[in-house]
Formats: sequence, structure tokens, C-alpha cells
Amino acid sequence: MKYLCLDLGTAHTGLALSEEGILATPLATIFEKDLDSLVGKLTPYLARTNPDCLVIGTPSHGLLVDYGKLLEQKIKNIYSGQIIFYNEDLSSKKAQSTLDRSKKSHKQKKQQQHQTAAAHILQDYLDGL
Repeated sequence: MKYLCLDLGTAHTGLALSEEGILATPLATIFEKDLDSLVGKLTPYLARTNPDCLVIGTPSHGLLVDYGKLLEQKIKNIYSGQIIFYNEDLSSKKAQSTLDRSKKSHKQKKQQQHQTAAAHILQDYLDGL
């Protein structure tokens, strides 16, 4: 089963992919504040990866919970697969820890933080299956 994961943010959305449902890998970061524009930029990733399941990382409380629900409604217009919400608490801290151990530049770490967080969210989800 193929999974695509989103680490939602108000300005950045990280994407991660698992081809076989075993290992999550960072895919991309979309820089977009507008929800409709975000959906437009997600469309090619959904078409290219053709996931069986879309995992949306959301915090346990706060504005991003509502943002995730709005995104779900819009994505249902372009994606017919399963959509699952998964708690993403601490994913940014895990991503930062992972990137801190890498030999990447500060700029590279900043650019990859959200997609790395998405990979952590997806890996946590897969490990719980």
C-alpha cells in the first residue's frame, strides 16, 4: 500500500512518501499560505504518487486542526482515496533533531524541516499499523 503524508503548516506543508508502507521518506516542501493554492500545488503530487492513503498530520488542538478539516474537504474533490488524520505533536522537534545530526547547511536544514517532519509523522503512523 502506498502512503502520502502531509505535515500541515500555515505557510509550509511538508510531504513524505512510503511506497510499500514500510519506510517513510521526505518528498518535498510546498511553500503556500492560501488553502486553495495549496490544493492546486498538491494535485500533481497526488497524481504522480497515486497514494492509496493520504495521512494528514495535525496537532491535538489548535487552529491547524480546523485547517486540516478544511483541507480534507477540498482534497476530496480531487482525491478519492482514504484520508486519515494522525497526531503530529513533536514531529517538528523530531525533524529538527534528525536534521541537527546531518551535515547539511543551515539553509538546507531549514528547507527540509517540514518534509522531514512529514516523514516522521508517516513513519510513526506506519509503525503503529
